[in-house]
Amino acid sequence: MGYTEKDRKTKRLDLRTEDIPIFELVVTPEVQEPQLPQLVWAEVNALALPFAVLNESEARKSTGHEISKINVRDGRAVRWCWKVWPEPGVGMPTMLSLQVLFVIMQIAAEKKQQIGHVPQTLEIGSLNELCRRLSFPEDGRHRALVKQHIKILVSTQCKSEGAFKNKQRDGLFINTFKYIRAAGFVGEPGYDGTRIERNYVVFDDPVWANLNTQYIKQIDLTLMRQLRSPIAQLLYTKLSHLFHESQEQGNACVEIEYEWLAERLGFKKYEQLFRAKSQLKQPLSELKEQCYIASFEWSDWQIRITPGVRYTFGEDQPRKEQFRAIESKNQNRQPVTSKSNQQVQTSDDHKQTVLLIQAGRLMIGQTPDQNKLSKAGWTIEDAQAKAEEIKQAR
Repeated sequence: MGYTEKDRKTKRLDLRTEDIPIFELVVTPEVQEPQLPQLVWAEVNALALPFAVLNESEARKSTGHEISKINVRDGRAVRWCWKVWPEPGVGMPTMLSLQVLFVIMQIAAEKKQQIGHVPQTLEIGSLNELCRRLSFPEDGRHRALVKQHIKILVSTQCKSEGAFKNKQRDGLFINTFKYIRAAGFVGEPGYDGTRIERNYVVFDDPVWANLNTQYIKQIDLTLMRQLRSPIAQLLYTKLSHLFHESQEQGNACVEIEYEWLAERLGFKKYEQLFRAKSQLKQPLSELKEQCYIASFEWSDWQIRITPGVRYTFGEDQPRKEQFRAIESKNQNRQPVTSKSNQQVQTSDDHKQTVLLIQAGRLMIGQTPDQNKLSKAGWTIEDAQAKAEEIKQAR
C-alpha cells in the first residue's frame, strides 16, 4: 500500500519494512567536520565488481548488472562473465545496502580476530548496534530500514564465470551465489519453527572462504557518507580497490578508461567526451576536496587519477599496520588489539585526522581551514610541516 505526502505529514505510519523507502529516508546526523574515520574491512570483490545501483529509483526498476566478454588466456579464448540481478518486487542493492554489507563484513573480521575464523553463520548483534555502526538514530524506523537492506542483500543473486576472485587472484567459475545467503532476526520463526533469539546472517561459500583467508580491503565509511553524490560514493569504493592494486604494483597513479568506469558503476555511458567529463566532474571534484585523490587528468577517454593523503594515511597505512599486527599475533600466539578495529577513536586520532586533511588541502593548492586546525591544537605551520613530510615520504 502506498502513502500520500499528506498521510506522511498528518499521521504516524506503521513500521512494516515493505513500506520503507530504500534510500530517501536515511538521516545522517550533523557532525562537525572533519569526522573521525570509520575503517571497516570489506571483501575485495564487493569493491571491485558492480553490485549496487546509484539510487532508489534505479533500484526499483533495474534488472541488474551484466558484463560479458571473451579473454585470451594461454592461447585459448575464455569467457568472462559477471551478472547481478534482483528478486522481483524487492529491488537492487543501493549505496546504503553496500554500507550495511561492509558493516557486517567488519563484524566478521572482528569475530575472526577473536576466535581465529569467521563463522559461516555470523551473529551480528542487535539492530540498534548496527544503527550505531552506520551512524543512524537508534529508532524503530532506522532499525526497520537496516533490516530491509539485509533482506535486499539476501534476495540479490550473483553469477561469476572467471570474475569473482580469491586471495590467489584466481578468477573463480561459480554458478550462482549471494553475498549473504540467509538471515534471521530476533522474534521471527526459524527454520525449525522456534523463535530466533539472536540476529544472524549466513555467508555463501565463496564469500565465506574469502573472509576467512582475509581477501579483504579496508575502507572508510565516514568518507563514503561525506560524499554528496551517489556516483562519488560508488566511485570511491572502486578507487579504493584500484589504488590498492596500483600500490602493490609500484605505480603512483591509476589510469581508467571511461567505458570501463561506466560499466563498473552502472551509469549511462555518453558518446561525446564533453558529456562524459561533465558527468564525472562533480564526483571527482568531491573526492579531491576530501583529499582522497590528489589530482585527476583526462587524456582523451582515459582518466589518470593520483591518490591523495586521505587514501595514503587513512587506508593504506592502517592496512599495513593491521596486517603487521595480525602477523605478529600469528607468530607469538598472543592477543593483539588493533587500533584500526577499535570502535572508539582517541582524541589523538582525531587530531591527526584534522592535520592530515588540512595538509592535504595545502598539497593540492587549497587554503587549509585555520579554525579547524586551531580547535584540534594545530597551527598553519604544523600543516605546512606535515605537507612537506608527506612530500618527502613519497
